[in-house]
Amino acid sequence: MDNTKQNLILGALVADAATCGLHWIYDQQRILVVADKTPEFHPPTQSDYDGVPSFFSHGKRSVGDCSHYGEQAFVLLNALASNNGKYDRAQYQDAFKAHFSYGGDYVGYIDRPTKDTLDNIILIEHGVLQQSNALPFQNTNDAKQNVINLVMTKLKQNNNITSNELKDIIASELSLDIELQYLNSLLSCLSPLLDYQGADDVQLPAISKLPALAAIYANHSELSQHTESAVRVTNNNDIAVSYGHIASKMMEAAITTQHIDKIIEAGRQAATPESLLLIDNALNTSNKTTPEFTKHIGMSCNLELGIPSVFHTLNQRLNYQESIRQNILAGGDSSGRSILLGAILGAVHGIGTEKGIPSTWHEKLNKKQSVARLMAVL
Repeated sequence: MDNTKQNLILGALVADAATCGLHWIYDQQRILVVADKTPEFHPPTQSDYDGVPSFFSHGKRSVGDCSHYGEQAFVLLNALASNNGKYDRAQYQDAFKAHFSYGGDYVGYIDRPTKDTLDNIILIEHGVLQQSNALPFQNTNDAKQNVINLVMTKLKQNNNITSNELKDIIASELSLDIELQYLNSLLSCLSPLLDYQGADDVQLPAISKLPALAAIYANHSELSQHTESAVRVTNNNDIAVSYGHIASKMMEAAITTQHIDKIIEAGRQAATPESLLLIDNALNTSNKTTPEFTKHIGMSCNLELGIPSVFHTLNQRLNYQESIRQNILAGGDSSGRSILLGAILGAVHGIGTEKGIPSTWHEKLNKKQSVARLMAVL
């Protein structure tokens, strides 16, 4: 993976970690009081949130940790690195479940889209296994479980696999001769696994996983298809997908052009008529600062608010450091906005340069070694 693509991924994760300590404070004056004009990498502190509109969610996070947004970006980066740089929906969904669910590596706040997605996955898997186990099976229970598990694995790997193909695979791998009628019934029981189990949700977690995907598939025809799939794994909603396309096309343009005007136009070209109105309003309000504009349109988690705020910040033509600071000072769902903003500016300005990701910020990213190791194999 070349330096520009690496800087896009690092830009997203560093920005998220820098933002985490003041995430979800909806009083801009309070942020100025507790952090002044250098709000990055502020320790998550309950008292900072007291007495103002806010939600203190990151008490289990330390300085340099990512929020749950950055953790989503890391999960897909890890999944891609584990699969030789290729996106696989089933593998990504399994990795998402393993990371955020019971016994996973992540310890921290779980937002509603993540919780709903995990609940949906578990309920669907439980339901299909109940139905599968109820099918008549002419062999031992252990043999039945082995067949079901093998068919589940093969179905996730190949959505179009046939019962004839499965019959041959089972004969080869399990030394069992299974009737086609049973396999047809089993495939029918397991078919809901092929549906998306993401939450019906239009909030910013929808796009937070996309930097590594955009880095790998920039200028490839599969980018659009994989963007929709990755969004639907956690946010199975058409509006969320439409904003996912905007985000991925902007990151693609950041990689290929490193030019803010072209990045903004790439996002505009990917927008629906409804989202384009919101984007153009952001671009036409350059007389306001990012905190002023974000407060004016709304500081919450919805994509319809967060994405225009990112466009507005990009249009200010500030360097990476000042852009991320302005985003933090804007308050509200600053972490949700930081992923896309940081990714784009990381790709444009690099790391350790006058306008780029400050090296001191990168050093504070607690996942920097893990991220470097994963990027090295892509």
